[in-house]
Amino acid sequence: MGSDIEHVKAGKVEQFPVAARNCFSGSLQRMTLLLGRQVEEAAIMEAGGGYLLQAGLDERSHPELVFGVESVILSGLTSLGYETQAVAIKPDEWREQLQGLLAEHAGVAIWVNSAHLDYADVYSSHPRFMHAVLVLEQSADLRWIKVFDSLVDERSRYSCVAWMTDTAFEGAILDRLRSKSLDHMGRLHTLVAVREYVADSRGLATMGLLRQAEAFRTNSCYFNAIHEYRLLCREAMASEGDVSRNVARRIFDHVNVLYVLPSLKLLEHSLCRAEAPEYVSDLCRTLMGDWRVLGLQSLKFESTSSISIAARMDERFERLGTATAYLWEALAMELGDRK
Repeated sequence: MGSDIEHVKAGKVEQFPVAARNCFSGSLQRMTLLLGRQVEEAAIMEAGGGYLLQAGLDERSHPELVFGVESVILSGLTSLGYETQAVAIKPDEWREQLQGLLAEHAGVAIWVNSAHLDYADVYSSHPRFMHAVLVLEQSADLRWIKVFDSLVDERSRYSCVAWMTDTAFEGAILDRLRSKSLDHMGRLHTLVAVREYVADSRGLATMGLLRQAEAFRTNSCYFNAIHEYRLLCREAMASEGDVSRNVARRIFDHVNVLYVLPSLKLLEHSLCRAEAPEYVSDLCRTLMGDWRVLGLQSLKFESTSSISIAARMDERFERLGTATAYLWEALAMELGDRK
C-alpha cells in the first residue's frame, strides 16, 4: 500500500492502451474478469439491447442520442449469468459502505461527476458529465481510493488505474448530476456469477441482434430516434449566442465520444461475432462515416454559426435516418434466415 500511495503523491497514473467503448460496461466487464471469466463488451450490448438509441435531453438540456445505459448493461449481464446488486449511497457513511462491499466483492462500480476526477486533465478541461469507474481498493485508514477507469478519452483513448483522496472521491460521488433521460448516480454496484456463462458467440450475437432489429421495427422511440434528435438539434441550434455553439459542441461529443460511434463500433464487432454477411458490416461502416461527417459539420457550426452548415447538417440527419433503418432491415433479413 505504501508504494502505491507514493505513486499518487508523485502524480503517477498507470495507463493501459486498451479502452472500453462505454465506461459503465467497461467497469463491469473488468469485474467479470476479476471474477475469473471475462465477458466481451459486445456480448453485454447484444444481450441487453444496447444498440437501440433514443433521443432526449442531457443534464444541460442539450439534445442527446443515447441508450438506457444502466438498464441495458445490468439486464445484459443478468442474461449472461450474473446477479447485479445496487446499494444506495449514504452520504455520511459511504467510506464504511465501500469498505464492507470490498471485503465481499472484487470491485464496486459507481457513477461519478467527472469534474472531481483529478487523475486525467480531460476531466478538468471539459464540462462535467456522468462517468463510471470501478473501485478496486481502499487504504486501511479509508483516506485513499484505488479506481480503475475503463475509458479516458483524451487525444487517444486509454484505461487507467489511479488513487484518489477520499475528499476528491466524495465530491465525485455526492455532487450529483442528472439528465432528463438518465439519473444513475447515488448507488454502489456489485456483481456475482450465479450460473455458467455459455460462450457461444455466434448464437448469442445472432439472437441479441435479431431481438433488437425487431424492437427497432416495432417501437417508434427507436425507429424515429434520429428524426427526433434532428428536430431537437435544429431547434437548439437556432438559439441565440453561446447556446447554439455549445449545442453544436455537444452534438460532436455525443456522436464521436459518448454514444453513437462507440455504439456502432461495437455493433460492427457484434456483426462479426454473428458472422453476418460482409455487406451488412459495410453498411455499418458507411453509417459510421456519415456520422463522422456530421460530427465535423457540428464543429464547423460551433466556430461559424453558419446557416448553410446547419442546413447541411439537417440533410445529413435525414440521410442517417434512412441508412440506419436500412441497416437494421438488412440485419434482420440476413440473420433471420437462420431460424
